[in-house]
Amino acid sequence: MSLKRIISALLGASMLFAASAGAALADDGLFYEKYDMTKVKPDKTDGVVKEVEVPDGDYTVTVTTGGKTETKANVYINGGERVRAYTLEAGKTQENEQPVVPKDGKITVQVIGENPNVTEIEIEQLPAREEKGEKPTVYLAGDSTAQTYVYENVYPQTGWGQVFADYFTDGVIIENRSMGGRSAKSYNNDGRLDRILTEMHPGDYVFIQFGINDGDVNKPERYISVEDYKKLITDKYIGEIEKRGGIPVLMTASAAAWWDDEKGNFMESRQDYADPTRDLAKETGCAFVDANRFVTDTWNSMEKDDVLSGYFICEPLESKAYPTGTNDTTHLKEKGARRMAKLIADDLEKDVPELYKYVKKDIAFTDMDGHWSEEVVTRLANDFVVQGDGNGKFNPEDSVTRGEFLKMAMDACGIVGHAYREGECPGAKQEDWFCYYVQGALDKGLIPAAMLEGANVTTEVITKTLAEATEDSEAVTAEITKYTLTPTNEPPFVPEDQAFGGNKNITREEMAALMMSCMSYKLKNSDSGDMSGNNYGDAFTDASDIDPSYANAVEAAYANGFVSGMGDGTFAPKAELTRAEAAVVVDRMMNK
Repeated sequence: MSLKRIISALLGASMLFAASAGAALADDGLFYEKYDMTKVKPDKTDGVVKEVEVPDGDYTVTVTTGGKTETKANVYINGGERVRAYTLEAGKTQENEQPVVPKDGKITVQVIGENPNVTEIEIEQLPAREEKGEKPTVYLAGDSTAQTYVYENVYPQTGWGQVFADYFTDGVIIENRSMGGRSAKSYNNDGRLDRILTEMHPGDYVFIQFGINDGDVNKPERYISVEDYKKLITDKYIGEIEKRGGIPVLMTASAAAWWDDEKGNFMESRQDYADPTRDLAKETGCAFVDANRFVTDTWNSMEKDDVLSGYFICEPLESKAYPTGTNDTTHLKEKGARRMAKLIADDLEKDVPELYKYVKKDIAFTDMDGHWSEEVVTRLANDFVVQGDGNGKFNPEDSVTRGEFLKMAMDACGIVGHAYREGECPGAKQEDWFCYYVQGALDKGLIPAAMLEGANVTTEVITKTLAEATEDSEAVTAEITKYTLTPTNEPPFVPEDQAFGGNKNITREEMAALMMSCMSYKLKNSDSGDMSGNNYGDAFTDASDIDPSYANAVEAAYANGFVSGMGDGTFAPKAELTRAEAAVVVDRMMNK
């Protein structure tokens, strides 16, 4: 007997074992059956098929394969591919466990392949979850626009669902189950919806957002007609969620940034399934978030370039998956994902008010009342430019690290990071969260040589080939700054990948150097602006303490109003930059 079955028994659920598919059950019993498939000969076309009539409820189905010969198999449940084709060596076995919700009162298991070697199929009903969870859970069922991404693989692509939890209090749990390339049909066939249904508790929410991949007629695993889309959403998504006491929240597809040159605005996108989704909301009375429409309306209240800066439009080297660059106006970067997530969270006040009570309102830190930087910090926090410690405090007098300030300065200037390149990023390692900013800053020549410690540093601008020329296209190249670090003969000896010291607290003179590098780069690539300035002269009584490597940067930062003294006539170049000071500097940079 399985562990789950033992737990079911302890909960008071009785069961009767049967020798066939039609197992007899006690009134309060749960279905359980284990089928010996070793003597079932697979059909050449259909493989091994087991169809079982079962009571309504949630199930776990475990398909065991393997034997004396090599196994080649592929598992389908209720018509959907659950386990893609796999191969096992002779003598090896594999258990494939899947969550399942019956279809028309049946569970149908099909294992196909050159040699499926099915030995056992176990079907086990799960106890009903009649009580609410300790906290309500919000499940997100959607596609790549909401998916959570691993930056090591696809930096800087970000889904709005990836950051959605940041806009809620800890009174609710956000479970992002979105997956790229899915339509309402393929998400269901994959068993992703069944997994949510077999986990959720009464009072949980399930956000349903599809419509981008559903109309792809060239991919039959995704394509679903509008009529079948409406039926699937109504019967399976909304119907099964409500049957379990959950609250379905229907959404229109994520808005793309499609620009209409004739009208001079962003047009509504994905209307082929957005309009049917709106009709469904009216027909079913389901909670409804028309994200496609209100996000597009918001984009049309903003500057075009500002909107586009949040989409997955990448310069060469920015994206690991697309090193030659992208012009993707469907998917998002972190900036756009946060904007969209906040818009959706704010909309809940109108469309899902019972969930809105968990949405974070304007941020006010408990340790900022009366602080000289309170106004700036509060404004930047509500725009998610700066963040607190998660416990309601900002800790304004704590120090800022080099990595933290580099990110702030680059973000303030609209300078993007680059995907980490092994062997080409002296100053950071892949596991450093700030490695993308260091890589981008190095490529653009933004990091002063003096900040790369333990080495003599030389730089040169080189041309890097990103794609070789072909018969149909020219080579793709990019000019980058190459930093060469030669270890010094004197301690401290610093490994090359730690030379930037991203976790080291930054000093005020180092802050000025990084800030002016970023501002100069920004203005060099714009049509206006000048970073030159007058000498600070006698402005600081400790001017002689400023490192000569940073003196020009401090001069320009002071002349342009980005930095000021400490109030006692000093600049305190060696003092560590505080979080409050960093916020004010970043605010000035953003407003330049």
